[in-house]
Amino acid sequence: MTDRLDATVAHLNRLVGFPTVSADSNLDLIDYIETALAAEGIKARRIADSSGHKASLLATIGPAGRPGVVLSAHTDVVPAGEANWSSPPFTASLRERRVYGRGSCDMKGFIACILAQIDTLKRMASDTPVHIALSYDEEVGCRGAPDLVAAVAQMDVRPALCIVGEPTSLKPVTAHKGKVARRITIKGLTGHSALPHRAANAVTAASRIVSLIDDIAQDCALRASPLSTFDPPYTTVHIGSLHGGSALNLVPDRAVIEFEIRYLPDTDVAALLRRIEAGIDDQRARLRRSAPEADITSEDMASYPGLATAGDEPALAIVAEITHSEARRETVSFGTEAGLYSAAGIPTIVCGPGNMARAHKANEWIGLDELAATNRMMERLAHKLGQPIAEWLNSPIKTLHSTSRQ
Repeated sequence: MTDRLDATVAHLNRLVGFPTVSADSNLDLIDYIETALAAEGIKARRIADSSGHKASLLATIGPAGRPGVVLSAHTDVVPAGEANWSSPPFTASLRERRVYGRGSCDMKGFIACILAQIDTLKRMASDTPVHIALSYDEEVGCRGAPDLVAAVAQMDVRPALCIVGEPTSLKPVTAHKGKVARRITIKGLTGHSALPHRAANAVTAASRIVSLIDDIAQDCALRASPLSTFDPPYTTVHIGSLHGGSALNLVPDRAVIEFEIRYLPDTDVAALLRRIEAGIDDQRARLRRSAPEADITSEDMASYPGLATAGDEPALAIVAEITHSEARRETVSFGTEAGLYSAAGIPTIVCGPGNMARAHKANEWIGLDELAATNRMMERLAHKLGQPIAEWLNSPIKTLHSTSRQ
């Protein structure tokens, strides 16, 4: 186990060293992973974006023509511009049995554990294959996942289980909220502030739209369910930015609003968007009474579905078994690519090392104990690969070690 942990840390050191911020290329990291797989005789398929500067990676270990398990992760990270890093963010630093660095927790630690177990997975996968699915641009709205998920779903035999290794402290998570993010651009007509009746004020229109969006947010909060385990237990509507105007004595001719909806799995998000679009239509008509050329446009920034895996789904029992956790419904409020796999008909659980509270901030870290526990999870999974996964799924649903945590 010590050798396996050392290999994991060595891989993690290299992975953190690739500054795969979503705005930049991830191809150097993809090259590294391809090389690691090739060393074990495993071929990988790249799924590139339209620019050719980013790619997802899909590889299969074991018999491809049988239902298997997907291990899913994203390769991109958020920017590391915080001023209070104790060590360079893109140089892994080992201190007090923790590996510090951007992406160490979210979610290169999980990738490092996969890479450290490639030989074991290869040796044991005689009856059930493992598919390694690594995406790009998850941090900016799961933009790289749809093509990758489609490729996975279109395999000759669809996988029977997907584990998305986001940080959950190795607790199996069965549900998270979906997300829609949009940008609204208001184009009015400028003029001198002494003659506002000859102009069309984009900021005024924006303020009315913002007020409507906030009303919708308050309405959603009033519908909080006392039975929900989400935090908060309702759909949230958030205005992230509002920009407009340049000088006090000029009527602003442009304003931009960015907002998001993080919705519960049973929310009619289309109805919320229709309500916002109706408000946009009203403000467009108001602007055009002063300036026929005025307009308001809305564009999608990000969109991904929520996850709602049933509590009696056999996939949950499998993940609970290999993590020595409880087979029960757990929810998180952050979004993942899991909803896309689930929508493609693949039973999906979110489960990985680390805690999301450490991500997206300075001095992000993951503990050596967490990496070791994930290696044990991978080894338990590997020992099941000698049986067809159909036999796992047909086994009685059970909870192992329900009174203990790793």
